[in-house]
Amino acid sequence: MTQPYPQQPQQPYQQPYPQQAYPAPAGGRLVVSSSYNPLSFMLAVTGPKIEVNGHPIQAKWGEWPIDLPAGNHMVRVSTRYLGEFGPAQLGVTVYPGQQVTVYYRAPAAIGMGGAIGFHPQKTRGMTVVMGISVLMFVLAMVVLFAAL
Repeated sequence: MTQPYPQQPQQPYQQPYPQQAYPAPAGGRLVVSSSYNPLSFMLAVTGPKIEVNGHPIQAKWGEWPIDLPAGNHMVRVSTRYLGEFGPAQLGVTVYPGQQVTVYYRAPAAIGMGGAIGFHPQKTRGMTVVMGISVLMFVLAMVVLFAAL
């Protein structure tokens, strides 16, 4: 005949170490709003290259939110097209619980710097590109009329 096992008293489960609630680190949000001139339509297939404190962040054109710890950060944005061009950088302070928006605008031509700031930016180099376009048109007309 078998003897039954003695019943163990039922006690609620207790964790071996008490859980400590650590406060979440205070942080904020940086939003990078990147755009390009519609005449530079070939940039639509690329995107901006965003770096915060030297760390790359994959992004697309438009508004891109980045959660960061509170403090000072260096934001660098450039355009990815046949390499990298149009770099621009800005120091940004992110406060706890706040959102900071930075606006980047790609330049009109390769070899020029982009524009970055806390307000929407204009396209750099548009007067140069428009001047070259007008000059090319005038030269084409001169050659066309000279050929007649």
